[in-house]
Amino acid sequence: MKIALISFFAGMLVLVLLACDNGNGTSHSHTWGDWSETTAIIETRTCSTCSETGTRSAIQSKMAQIPAGSVDLSGTYTANLSAFKMGKYTVTQAQYEAVTGNNPSYFLTDAADGEIQEKRPVEMVTWFDAIEFCNKLSALEGLTPVYTITGRTPETGYPITAATVTADISKNGYRLPTEAQWEYACRAGTTTTWFHGNAETGLENYAWYSANSNSKTHEVGKKTANSFGLFDMHGNVWEWCWDWYGTYPNDTLTDPTGAVAGSDRVRRGGCWDSSAAFAGSSSRYLGNPDRRNSHLGFRLVCP
Repeated sequence: MKIALISFFAGMLVLVLLACDNGNGTSHSHTWGDWSETTAIIETRTCSTCSETGTRSAIQSKMAQIPAGSVDLSGTYTANLSAFKMGKYTVTQAQYEAVTGNNPSYFLTDAADGEIQEKRPVEMVTWFDAIEFCNKLSALEGLTPVYTITGRTPETGYPITAATVTADISKNGYRLPTEAQWEYACRAGTTTTWFHGNAETGLENYAWYSANSNSKTHEVGKKTANSFGLFDMHGNVWEWCWDWYGTYPNDTLTDPTGAVAGSDRVRRGGCWDSSAAFAGSSSRYLGNPDRRNSHLGFRLVCP
């Protein structure tokens, strides 16, 4: 007789067998193997005794828990932040294609030796594309999407070049990081130019940028992570944030979401073609939300 527990992982229904009869009336506890990716967004593991399988989100398994804390954004204002989860890696080409059926990336071939092409970051995505990815992934995992998208242009297909987007951050779905979340997570408690220090010396251990990238993106996670376990926060691709690009307030705010309006969205982190200075923890840049190029990708957060 089988004894089963029905549970939810990141909104996905998971059947976990606690014991089974192995077909001959003998019950046993499961002996699980390691988790492995069956698709870019799903991981499975198998019981070595009865071959039953368990399933979980490959996205959630690659999220780092970021503790609550404070950050002085670019030394200008203080943001007090609640705890959240952030992707250890930027969204990859394989993950993006698994969710949208589309891989718009410029760097579709010529991965560096020893690197996996499909695990290079997705790029050539507009801010609107990144927003819709968050909603689609949330729906796939049974989470409640954060964003409401109206006036989508075009009505179907990619790239999305215009839309009206509103956010309900009380929902439990995936979203883009706010600028404050991004800098706080990048710094991981540091106050230096880069999270490893103030000297450019050694940056090549943590970042793909103009000095070492060979003019292309690289598989995510090949450099050393910061102390929060986040990879490629410096370099590889710029990362879209939720916020409108605007002047920082002169105040202390809790979980700020940026300017109330604007024409450009914030992007952070620098890229494979950036100088070291542009890859700094406080370096900020802007982009029209319909902008797309081979320098620009995104990373996910969730509550």
